[in-house]
Amino acid sequence: MDVLVKMSVSGAVLIAVIVIVRALAVNRLPKKAFLWLWAAAFFCLMIPVRLPSPISVYRPSGQLERLAVRPGLLLSETAGQAVSEASGAAAVMASHLSVWHGIWIAGAVLLAAFFLVGHLRGRRVYSESLPVEQPFARTWLEENRIRRPVQIRYSDRIESPLTYGFLWPVLLVPADMDWADEETAAFILSHEMSHIRRFDAFTKWLLAAALCIHWFNPLVWAMYILANRDLELACDEAVIRQYGMQACPSYALALLGMEEKRNRLSPLASSFSKSALKERIEAIMKAKKLTKGSIAAALLVVAAVISIFATAGIGSNRPAVRIENMDKEPVAEAEENSHTLKNTLYQEYGWEDRYDRDYPMEKEGYTQEEYDKLMKALKPEGYEEMSIAAFNSFINKALTEDEKGRDGLYYLFEQVASYIENTDPNAGYLRNTIPASLEEYQTRLNEVYSGKQMDPQFSATAEAVRTADVFGDAYPAGGLWLEYSFTYRILDQDSLTVGERDAFLQQVMQAAQTLLEEEQEQGHTEQEFQALLDTAGKELANEKIGFTGCEVNYLEKE
Repeated sequence: MDVLVKMSVSGAVLIAVIVIVRALAVNRLPKKAFLWLWAAAFFCLMIPVRLPSPISVYRPSGQLERLAVRPGLLLSETAGQAVSEASGAAAVMASHLSVWHGIWIAGAVLLAAFFLVGHLRGRRVYSESLPVEQPFARTWLEENRIRRPVQIRYSDRIESPLTYGFLWPVLLVPADMDWADEETAAFILSHEMSHIRRFDAFTKWLLAAALCIHWFNPLVWAMYILANRDLELACDEAVIRQYGMQACPSYALALLGMEEKRNRLSPLASSFSKSALKERIEAIMKAKKLTKGSIAAALLVVAAVISIFATAGIGSNRPAVRIENMDKEPVAEAEENSHTLKNTLYQEYGWEDRYDRDYPMEKEGYTQEEYDKLMKALKPEGYEEMSIAAFNSFINKALTEDEKGRDGLYYLFEQVASYIENTDPNAGYLRNTIPASLEEYQTRLNEVYSGKQMDPQFSATAEAVRTADVFGDAYPAGGLWLEYSFTYRILDQDSLTVGERDAFLQQVMQAAQTLLEEEQEQGHTEQEFQALLDTAGKELANEKIGFTGCEVNYLEKE
């Protein structure tokens, strides 16, 4: 659901820009330009992958990058704030299928049923139509033949022409159409044939699919309405190009001569009449001859809008973060953990060192009140039983939506995690569990936007000390020091719990520790030790979480 909302919001940004461009230049640019822009908006709504662009508005360090990439911030700063807050509450309760999922599914199904019922009702009417036997119609169709077989049929149950079908298209006209007025008839047939040539019936299906999926987004409704209007405007433009600029007045009169009643048989049929008639007449009367300058301007506008608003900033997909040992009782000193935490959150999650620069720490430590506030905000009761999906979303939202400097939750989190005592029962949770979840969340986002499989990375250390007996006392007499990392993949984020995830990571670390203790007798090379750890990790994998690889970074023998 988070990915869907992200796509919906980034698509809404592009739609808003297109609406503005359309309002300013609908009668200045070729109408095909707007069809390309709507196509870009459709792909933004339906495909989570974005091509990189150096001029993208979603720059890695920009505010809009955080809006597009961090769901917690994204949801809180959009018109869907209420949905976001409800989703966050559902996440805290670890609901497998939240109320908002149910509402979204119900809305999508109802809207899809509306389109399907309208289409089937229309098909029944279309099936009762009869072939047109007028000589003019047969002659016109022969002169304007395309590769697909096209039929011209008539029905007494429609008031205006329309087309339906895209593989075997049908051009349906009213039974009382005046074939004696050959000029108007030619305009009508040419307009509808333009729909058929461009597969507009299929385009309408795609627009309907996007609306069903993003029905909760008001800007997608605007896209559906305006894109359908632009399909009609583009066909009007094609007719004018076919018959010349001198045909504009006659073509406008032909439109006015049609009844201003909308065919309500199917929202998926391409109808000649009715929608935004005033806009169409105005566009026809203001039509200009297509020139190289207008084509160049259209290409420039389309390229600029798509490059800026439909792409990802270069460098948005950051590499996997390295997390330190995740033991519930950390062995690293507070200073080292603080440094790791800063690397994790500052460098990998887009938080620059503005806190060190603008808000230098005034004290070394924290108050009990600050500690209690932080734990209340970041540690939900029974978190170990929460699903990874719910917990990771909760943590990401909590830490990314708060940008209040020294008074913010993030700064407090960094302060407490830096100075918390190793013996504190929450030390492992703050230093390890939370950063691990942030790493998994960011890796998943990077995977979505890059289109490439990316797995979260976990780094740890292990030490095996050999002792010697010195007159009854045990003294260190050498040992091994290991630095390693491994990647894993969450296979079922809805059923895998935080406790199970942590247990898996602990088991891998224990396997590394056991291998290291045995290593004192074996004397393996780094490559051999890496192969042994890889085998051990894969044996610990299960249907919810997998082990995807490891690397020995450093193996020192003393």
